[in-house]
Amino acid sequence: MTTVEDALSGPDPAAGRRANRVAVRTFRPRRSWPALIVGALVLGVAALAAAEVASTLAGAPLRTAVTSAAGEYAAGARWSDPLVRIASAVAAVIGLVLIAVALVPGRGRFTALRTGDPELVVGLSRWGLKRTLASAAHDVGGVRGAHVSVGRRRVKVRVRTDLREANGLRGEVAAAVRGRLAELEPVGEFKVTTRVRRVKA
Repeated sequence: MTTVEDALSGPDPAAGRRANRVAVRTFRPRRSWPALIVGALVLGVAALAAAEVASTLAGAPLRTAVTSAAGEYAAGARWSDPLVRIASAVAAVIGLVLIAVALVPGRGRFTALRTGDPELVVGLSRWGLKRTLASAAHDVGGVRGAHVSVGRRRVKVRVRTDLREANGLRGEVAAAVRGRLAELEPVGEFKVTTRVRRVKA
């Protein structure tokens, strides 16, 4: 096969990048609970305000305790009042927090895996990823137990051993875990850190 044919038959890098983006978007966690809570609060305030305006236009204002107190204060309040400034600052901070919550992605329950095909999206649950990496660490000779924690971009492996000389065990465990990650091919890169603790046999 010629070089040109090799290039034509090989995987398309652009398609691979597009597939990775699709997988990441698919498994990106949604901020549904904050949006639902804020939406419910805004809806309640808007409904109360609309009811007060409609009743006032009809000639029979509701005059609830909340709207009456707010109306009396708003009638005499000035922009220079300290309480008005504090309320404005609090409202601005709440708005900035809501924007930050909307922009910063949460921690997803699935890890996207590379497929090279934008039409095929595969993900592994965090629990499944922990189990398979712990199994890889446990398969290393001398390891009596393994615990794995998976962060956003870091994998921490803690193993127990009863070997007297376990100098090279840490590197072997790290290599085994990295090898399993290479087989799974997650879209994001993970940094592997290992810790070995000796236990009595």
